[in-house]
Amino acid sequence: MRENLSVTKRKNHNPVVRFVSAALLVIAALSFAYFALLCIGLNTVSAFNLFWVGLGCGCLVVYALLRLLGRRGRKAQRRFAKGLLVLACVALAFVLFVEVQIVGASFAVPKPGADYLLVLGARVKDTGPSVLLQFRIDKAEQYMNENQQTLAILCGGQGADEPMSEAQAMYDALVDRGISAERLIMEDQSESTAENIRNAMAIMENPDASVVITTTGYHVYRALYEARHEGLKDVSGNPARCAWFTPLNYYMREFFAVVRDWIIMR
Repeated sequence: MRENLSVTKRKNHNPVVRFVSAALLVIAALSFAYFALLCIGLNTVSAFNLFWVGLGCGCLVVYALLRLLGRRGRKAQRRFAKGLLVLACVALAFVLFVEVQIVGASFAVPKPGADYLLVLGARVKDTGPSVLLQFRIDKAEQYMNENQQTLAILCGGQGADEPMSEAQAMYDALVDRGISAERLIMEDQSESTAENIRNAMAIMENPDASVVITTTGYHVYRALYEARHEGLKDVSGNPARCAWFTPLNYYMREFFAVVRDWIIMR
């Protein structure tokens, strides 16, 4: 009798079911913890930050469904667990395929002596440029100092929650750092990457000019992709860094943005 119970117990603890169950709980816990870290570190809750809450809740719902199926029939539970595992592997493979290209672009080396440096904007707080924008300003300053003939087009309008346009914030910071105002051109009407590039192209006297785009590393691939789609041919990236705890969030957000652009711009 005990032997039969032992066999039944082993059958009811299928390794695939155990693995999937544990993975769902671990992913849920890590997602909630990462959301908390983002909220504390950034001192704000952006729309995409909530993705991690959704991911954690989704994992818990699937875990509960897996447990419910186990009460109704171990065979159905095992099939469901195997299906989830296959689906997760396919999804992970696709995510990695896209992320390899995004991460690869984050190591881009800018072309020296470019005619124009496009600096893409980021949020401006009441206290000044956000950390993300500050890092972009740092990279722009470095390139401008190393390439004295390059003109910079500072891109970014003013959001409803911003005290000034992103272009103005970058202009003020670069002038304070000693960059000549004559080398800085403000484009303060754009609200998206595509608008940044289109409006900057309208400012350029030569559509075939060499262009370097300064933006955060995770954003370089999409910025270059959209720039080439808009008609820029001689374009390279100048990646800036971001806070140590944010890459996972930003690279995941960029995954969805890149897939969207592939669909729209194909």
